[in-house]
Amino acid sequence: MPFNAVNKVPGVYIDEIAVPGPIAGVATSILAIVGPAREGPINTPTLVTNPTQLRDRFGGHFTAPIFYASHAVMGFFENGGASCYFVRAGTAVRASWDLADQTPNTTIVATALDEGIGANDFRIEVQSANIATTQAQRGLANLAGGGALNNTADVDDGTQFRVGDVVLIDDGGGTTATAEIALIATNTLTFTANLAAPIAAGTVRIADLAVARTRFRVADSSGIEPGSYVEISQGGASEELVVGAVDTVNHILTFESGLAAAYTMAAADPQVQVQTLEFTLIVTDTAVLNPLADETFSNLAMDSRHSRYFGSVVAAQGSAMISVAPADDPPNPSAPPANVPAVAAAAAPTIAGVADDPSALGSAHYSAAIDTLERVDDVTMLAVPDRTDLAVQGAMITHCEKMQDRFAILDPQAGADPNDPAGIRGQRGSLNSDNGYAALYYPRICINNPDPNVEGTIRVPPSGHIAGVFARTDDTKGVHKAPANEQIRGVLDLERTLNETEAGQLNELSVNVLRRRPNRGFRIWGARTLTTNTQWRYVNVRRLLLFIEESIQEGTEFAVFEPNNPGLWETVKRQVNAFLTTVWSTGAFVGITPDASFSVRVDAELNPPSQIALGLLTFEVTVYPAPPAEFIVFRVIQQPGGPSVEE
Repeated sequence: MPFNAVNKVPGVYIDEIAVPGPIAGVATSILAIVGPAREGPINTPTLVTNPTQLRDRFGGHFTAPIFYASHAVMGFFENGGASCYFVRAGTAVRASWDLADQTPNTTIVATALDEGIGANDFRIEVQSANIATTQAQRGLANLAGGGALNNTADVDDGTQFRVGDVVLIDDGGGTTATAEIALIATNTLTFTANLAAPIAAGTVRIADLAVARTRFRVADSSGIEPGSYVEISQGGASEELVVGAVDTVNHILTFESGLAAAYTMAAADPQVQVQTLEFTLIVTDTAVLNPLADETFSNLAMDSRHSRYFGSVVAAQGSAMISVAPADDPPNPSAPPANVPAVAAAAAPTIAGVADDPSALGSAHYSAAIDTLERVDDVTMLAVPDRTDLAVQGAMITHCEKMQDRFAILDPQAGADPNDPAGIRGQRGSLNSDNGYAALYYPRICINNPDPNVEGTIRVPPSGHIAGVFARTDDTKGVHKAPANEQIRGVLDLERTLNETEAGQLNELSVNVLRRRPNRGFRIWGARTLTTNTQWRYVNVRRLLLFIEESIQEGTEFAVFEPNNPGLWETVKRQVNAFLTTVWSTGAFVGITPDASFSVRVDAELNPPSQIALGLLTFEVTVYPAPPAEFIVFRVIQQPGGPSVEE
């Protein structure tokens, strides 16, 4: 925008102009693998970048019974992958404790950090705590000089009061007036409004705390802050309020609701006590062997504004045993400050921990683990090597279609026969992704047994190795290159060797076969997705469009909420054109020039006033991706008699 010279001294100024940077291509080779593990968090996507991290966090391979998720991660790294999210699917249940308030409603849920039965020996105790104890501030002075007249009063000791105090002026003979102090000048008090009548002599003191009063002064506000719960009491009367604001200079508390009862402030009356309401959690491990050290989290508050908010303090202080969170399923119906945990003796878990049993994993467990990946934006590939049933592979496809930024790599069933209708053909026939968000590979592969105590090979699903080839191809050639006719590292043999007819029939069904090629090792010999729609037939075309769409989406966020006018249209169009030109230069499109490879359209026809009024801006991006050369045909013509020469 133009330089604004208003209220500036003449001189030389630098006015930097911010220009949107070029659109950067997003990563395309980040894999998510879902499956069982020996240890580690369940249903928690965890980034690992090498095999050592996987072993340290989730344990080693399963041997009996065998599970394949860890083998798939190893195959991914061996074939060129660099970043993998591992999601442990499990049946284990974490122990949890429902901490109740006085109602009693559950107000805090504590959960063991680790799944299984170990946390069943933990006990949690709740103790009451009080960070601050003080009194409502009293103040008493005598009228002096001209006494109280209109909106002022002269007193003999103005230090007894603060701006904001509500005071009672009493002549000692039955005439009183109540006023709020707006200004103090030494010993002259100025009120916010005129008095009803003058009072020549008598006393001025802090007025009684009336019903509905929302603020008053205390002797010391140290330890009281916004979000503090406080108990106000005098004699047998008491109530609890939430502090909304604190004037730490004048020690005035402002509450989020008014007083429910009145409290007297005369010198002969009992003090009005003000005490904050906090709590302490003590966690102990009652295990007989190797118990963890006791943990104490003191002076915790329920309000997230408070510096001692329980969630923040426990997280910052660190616990080797539990995490804590407000009750949310269902939420605690008790309104603050009634939601503070009640004092309770050390208690066992409300829900006991259950050990993990990988053999009992069902499709629901895998689906729940897959769903956790919805909050991980950078995943671009998904594999679940331990399940080949329709329920789980269907969930994988559904997840990828919903997210629209990732691709499912599906494994074949063990021992699937290429000629049996119930074999790989039957598996393929039950799977589909109209827009090509998944591909199926066949057969399984044989690798060295990673168990150092066992010689020989084991058969494993190929998805992890295939994903590594995807990543390697993306890195060396680009996402537009079909991840086919590429060597699969670490493969010693195939579960089944296909002849030309079998391989051709499966290719026609869009099953990507793995084959041994003479003197070239084991290679991926197919690049088709699970769709009958020729627009999305090829893996590289689908993944190229995912790359383009995600890159444009992230690279043009600067335009959100900018004025929707032709200036913005042209700015975004230039950004997208420049990005697609870069993509074209890699050989991703069929055209020999950018104009023949893509187009970006934005105009008044796409964006009529009625649409602009709704806050919408529409671009039409057309690209012509290059499909793979799946069949290369040489026509060899033999000409009888050879060429003739004449002079």
